[in-house]
Formats: sequence, C-alpha cells, structure tokens
Amino acid sequence: MAVTSEIPVLIVGAGPTGLTAALELSRLGVPVRIVDRAPHPSPTSRALAVQARTLELLRVRGVGDEMLSAGHRASAAALHAGGRELASIELFRMSSDFNFILMLAQSETERLLTEQLARQGVKVDRGVEVTAVNSGSDGEPVRVTLEGAHGAGETLSANYVIAADGPHSTLRKALAMDFPGRTLPHNYVLADLHIDGDIVADQVSIFLAAGGFVALFPMGAHRFRLMATDPHGLVAADSDPSVEHLQTLYDRVVHVPARLHDLNWSSRFRINSRHVRALRSGRVYFGGDSAHVHSPAGGQGMNLGIQDMINLSWKLAMVHEGRAKPELLDTYSERLPVIRRLVGFTEMGTRIFNSTNPIVHAVRVRVAPRALARDRIQDAAAAMFGQLSAGYRGSALSEGGGGLGELRAGDRVPDTEGLYDGLDLSALTLFADTGSRRVVEVARDWTGVVAIRDRPAPHGGWLLVRPDGYLAAAGGPADGAALQRWLQRWFVKP
Repeated sequence: MAVTSEIPVLIVGAGPTGLTAALELSRLGVPVRIVDRAPHPSPTSRALAVQARTLELLRVRGVGDEMLSAGHRASAAALHAGGRELASIELFRMSSDFNFILMLAQSETERLLTEQLARQGVKVDRGVEVTAVNSGSDGEPVRVTLEGAHGAGETLSANYVIAADGPHSTLRKALAMDFPGRTLPHNYVLADLHIDGDIVADQVSIFLAAGGFVALFPMGAHRFRLMATDPHGLVAADSDPSVEHLQTLYDRVVHVPARLHDLNWSSRFRINSRHVRALRSGRVYFGGDSAHVHSPAGGQGMNLGIQDMINLSWKLAMVHEGRAKPELLDTYSERLPVIRRLVGFTEMGTRIFNSTNPIVHAVRVRVAPRALARDRIQDAAAAMFGQLSAGYRGSALSEGGGGLGELRAGDRVPDTEGLYDGLDLSALTLFADTGSRRVVEVARDWTGVVAIRDRPAPHGGWLLVRPDGYLAAAGGPADGAALQRWLQRWFVKP
C-alpha cells in the first residue's frame, strides 16, 4: 500500500457532474484530484439535452460556446396523437439567450469538459476505484482507499470528497446513505439511429397512443434519439433492441411513415425515481446521479448534476480559502428542494404520458391542447424545461437578503445585457447605482468576498449576485446595514 497522501478535494466520478466540479474548483485555485473506475470515457451519447440554465452558467466558464457549435438546437416540443399535432411547448418563450434545448451527446459534453479541464492543468485519473471511505465527521479529513487497474493500492486523506460516481454510487453505499424512491412499472427502450421520414428536425416530437409512447429527439443530419415504451415486452429482458424491434414500436404509435436504420446503440431499461435525503455525509458531498435519478424524459438529469456542482464549488472554494465560514457549506442543502421538485415532476409526467390506460389517454388528448393554449402555462412549461424557474428563496442563505423589484434573494438573476460577463466567478459581485454610496462603502470593506462593478442595478438600487448567477442580496440605496448583516452571517471579513 502506497504512503498516505493529502489533497484538498477528491472527486470520484468523471461524468459531467464530476468533471464540472473539477473544472470549477481548479479554476478557483483549489487543488483537486479526479478519479474514475472506467479505463476510458464512454463513447455513447446517453444524456442528450443541455438546457438553457446550464448553457448560461457554462458559457462564462469557457465551455458553452464550444457546446453550442457542436450541438443541434430544438426550439419546441410538439405533442402528437391520433394522426395530428395536439399542441406544442414553445421553448423560444424562455427568457434566456439560449431559448432552446441543445442536443449534444453526453460523450461530446464530457469531451469538451475534459479538454477545458486539461487546459486548467488537471487530468482524469482513470482505472481507479474507491474501495473504502469514511465520512470525515467531527471535522476530521476523509480517509479514502483507492485501487488502480493493476491492483496497486493507496490511501489518501482529503479535506473534502465529492461523490459523483453515478446511480450505483460506491460512496453512497459505503456511507449507508438512504436512496429512497421507486421503480416505475413500464419497460422502455432507448436508441440512437437514423430516421428517414418527415420528422421535424428542429423540435422534440412526442407521439402518444393508447398502446404506447414514442419520443424523438433530433441530433442533426437525420439522426435521432428514440425513447419508447415497450408495454407488451417486444424486446426480451436479456437483449438490446434491434432496428426491427424499434421499427415495430415506432409503427405502432407514430403516424408519420419513416424508415429506421443505421442503429448506433440501443438499450432496454426501467425508470428509477429516487433521491437522497441529505446531500452530504460529514465531509463527503453528493451530486448528480449519485444523489438523484429519474426519468430521462425532458432531458433534465445531466443538467441537474452540473448545476449541483456549480452551486457547491464556489462555496467550497471560499471556505477552503478562509473567505467564508464553514456554515456556508451547509447551504448546499438548498439544492434538495430543487431536486425533489424535478424528480416528482418527471415521475408524474412519465406516468401521465406513458400510461396505456385508454381513459387516461383520452383525457390527455383533450386536456393538452387546452392547457398549452394559455400563455401562462406555455411560459411556465418553457421555463421548467430550461431549468430557469428553479431558485432558492426558501434557503437559509437567502434569509435577510431582501430584494429589488420582482427579484428576491435566491432567484435566478437574468443574464440581460451581458450581466454574467461582469460577474466575478470567484466572489460575490455588487452592481449598484451611483446613489448607493453607503452600500458600496460597506462592500469595499469586504475585499476578496465582494467584487464591485461599475454598472447600475435596476430600479435605483443594488444587486449582490452569487457566482452561480443567483441573487444573494438586494435593496435600496440606504440598505448598507442590511448588506453588512447578511455578509457577517456567512463570510469572513478580511
């Protein structure tokens, strides 16, 4: 066994969640090591959709523009039944520059994140798995035992560990973390392949029938991700779907004639809908599929994991550097309500849209067009898809933060007129008008915690924006004392 080594942060898992954590922490100057048990990255597409909120956050971190160049855009999600289009969720309504779903294979997302990580001087240590871990409770470092591909072992001591090691998380099991939830009843198939037919190339197409459901996600150049129910067990439990199987499932539900061919990969699966009750055990923090799994419908899961890590990383960096109190890390729990809502929503949607009950089918065919004819529902549905409506108003971190106009502490701050380009991604950023002199004076006493920008806030007040683009605090020109109280609760004055 190798001599014990020490490191500030060990990241276990090199999928999008773990890579984002390594990317963000190393960019913030925190030494990290990232390991993954797989000897090579997976070549399959798996998660496909990159949502608006993720693109907003990754663009200013050096990855989003490359993703946009490599991906394929879908501006709507259309529902079909009975040989006609029932209604369409108009994603272009989203209040974001990225008012679409970007279709990009997970393998490509991982490649782009890995390349940016390498530019930051960090390489994924592959073929390495965790064989033992403690939680680092009572303020002690986490002790981790690792084993390499050739049996070479080592132990290391980490101030913090990030568990991003997937739905079958070794760390979650080793620390006896509950993962409650359920397995949904239907059988599903998933595939990437070519489709020749009049399927719209810039929208998600969802076809509903009493005997099943088919969703088609465009990937460009006549390639699609196909997801379908297999209610009659056409595909055997011990085999992957063939093109012939997929063609049969397609023809049973979809009214648009088409030929399916050039299958890249396929799988048969059941949907698990689960999430942990707590996102940490001592100094081990959980994110991505190690913390939550749910239906792939809607393309939400990978985005949820990436946003987990952007939420955690700035807090961990500031605590590591002594700029914030350790209690700031407790506020990572603000992600739990977001996770619960999304897991519950995707489960409900999956049950409704995938039901083979003829009464349920008749109701959804009647209700969907009426509901989506309303602007309020269209706007809410688009914002939900893009993960723009998620926020932290109920978080302890938002208490006493106030607000300005319609914005309240914990809300997403819209990236209007290039506001995110003005963010200091390693600190809180103050935007204030010339009348907020007392507020600016308070902020100047918090060098290293608050960066001041010469840009006015709306409505004649000030905004203090977190590195993850959510509102930390806000108020009017005379609210300097409120800002001082809020900063003193969480941060360390230099």
